Amino acid sequence: MILERLERDSYARVADLAAGLGCSEMTIRRYLSRLETEGLVERSRGGAAITRRVRLEFALYERAQTRRAEKAAIGRAAAALVAEGERIVLDTGTTTLAMARALRGRKGISVVTTSLAIVSELLHAPGMECMLLGGTVRDTSPDLYGPLLEDNLSRIHVDRAFIGCDGLSADGVLMTADARVARATTLMMEKSAKTVLLTDSAKAGRNSFIAFGKVEQLDTLVTDSGMPAEILNLARRAKVEALVVSAEKRKGG
Repeated sequence: MILERLERDSYARVADLAAGLGCSEMTIRRYLSRLETEGLVERSRGGAAITRRVRLEFALYERAQTRRAEKAAIGRAAAALVAEGERIVLDTGTTTLAMARALRGRKGISVVTTSLAIVSELLHAPGMECMLLGGTVRDTSPDLYGPLLEDNLSRIHVDRAFIGCDGLSADGVLMTADARVARATTLMMEKSAKTVLLTDSAKAGRNSFIAFGKVEQLDTLVTDSGMPAEILNLARRAKVEALVVSAEKRKGG
């Protein structure tokens, strides 16, 4: 509850936390001390603020909960495309993260990624090689960008790139909200034999800050059944394979 309050307000005084949670200031100080030891909060005189690490974790968690069933289904379908012995690159994002989870247990696959979350997911996956490309950590998301990353991406060649987007216009333009991500994703597309876009239908018709590609550049589009027919038809006319999945709810969520 303390972490949720700090995530919402960035900073809170001990007295306010105690009043809001119905406990003594001594109790709040004790919990803040523990949270500080765990690296989750930064204490100051009379209050505390959440650390950057926790802000990133909260942000990633919130994005992952949006259309969770659709992302999981898309991730499973994308993972099924990968054959043993393939070298693939995974873009940053919660849908590619869902794909990484679906790849756990597979063997003989080499994964290159810019995402710290994906590396964490695959770190102890037996029989799978995982490579994190170097770079600068983005301030709003647990992934990398910058000249070092771009140089490393320019040196690789993979069988398939699995990418995401923040927006997919009606005329098939792929867009993202962050120019730093756009450059990395463009390089992934250039350095792969085939490109697969993973996107849920909520991105359809959404305009974002910067364009980085077009549907015609894809080999495969993996999406859910809510994707508008005009975009699916656009992909098929461009000879792009369109895989449409149903988001079925599993037991236990």
